[in-house]
Amino acid sequence: MELYTSQGCTQCPRANRLLGRFSHDDGVLALTFAVGIWDYLGWSDTFAQPDFTNRQRDYSQALHVRGRFTPQLVMNGVRQISASDWDEARAALEEVRAMPPPANAPEVSITRLRNNNVRVTVSATGRTVNADIWLVAFDPGPVTVVVARGVNVNRTVAHYNIAHTIERAGTWTGASVWLERPRCSPECAVLVQEPNGGPILAAAYTYRPARYN
Repeated sequence: MELYTSQGCTQCPRANRLLGRFSHDDGVLALTFAVGIWDYLGWSDTFAQPDFTNRQRDYSQALHVRGRFTPQLVMNGVRQISASDWDEARAALEEVRAMPPPANAPEVSITRLRNNNVRVTVSATGRTVNADIWLVAFDPGPVTVVVARGVNVNRTVAHYNIAHTIERAGTWTGASVWLERPRCSPECAVLVQEPNGGPILAAAYTYRPARYN
């Protein structure tokens, strides 16, 4: 699950809290990607990056969404919904979780090594596949920011599982593969995903006790 959020969005602080709650569900990897879609209103989001904006644009095209918006939840690359309504978002999550796994889904693991690098292993499936391997460095949080201008002026905005970087680390074609990368911290997630905002086939992440209450 990916939340596209902005510190310049009035409904996003509440959506951020929803993402924090979803992150405690068994089997749910919930990540927050900040985008600068509302920066023109007077406050530049402190975590937004062009890579996150490009990722949201890919989803808009792949999922046939007219334009970009916040707060937006994208689930497994196959479903998107506004995070403004908690009940609707929960229902959508349960529908996606009930779907069978993709036929070409591999086993994927990620391990932090003693030198603080991470090692990723993706299994073979016997099928020819075209997929990207993404590494996401994120902070479980909560990470708080006091907004000094714009529509959320003087509001303290909390973020959960906030992404710092996303890197395309390699490709997966159906054969087993492993790779090692440095500087994926404080925590790291790996996503095996069909190109251009396609479905996520498998994911894993390094573990850290949650700080969300």
